Amino acid sequence: MRWYGWIVLALCLCMLGVGCVSKAPNTAITVTSDDLDSFTPVNTGSVDFYTTDFRIENPSNWTFENIEVHVTLNPLTAFCHAQSATFEIPSLAPKEKKTEQISFSEFADMDCAYNFTFSVTSDQEWY
Repeated sequence: MRWYGWIVLALCLCMLGVGCVSKAPNTAITVTSDDLDSFTPVNTGSVDFYTTDFRIENPSNWTFENIEVHVTLNPLTAFCHAQSATFEIPSLAPKEKKTEQISFSEFADMDCAYNFTFSVTSDQEWY
């Protein structure tokens, strides 16, 4: 019976250790895009190529590390396709801004329009 107590204690310590190093949602970091309102595709034969920039900003006074930003472009028209991308940023200092770019293609002459959603995770420790 004594061994069961030690096993339970060891399992609790392992679960605590895993929780301390796992990523957590980060609501402090913001993602914006000014390009989605004025998408201008580049036509190449039967394919249109789209490129858009996303600005990732840390408006807080904290430094965040091991940031993962997942962006999903949602089509506003039924015949266009959803697009997604994940950006990994090693560190983002206070008030720092970074720009990341997504490029993708659609069938030509579809005049696709998109809005986007995003989620940000980072290490739980900040300083």
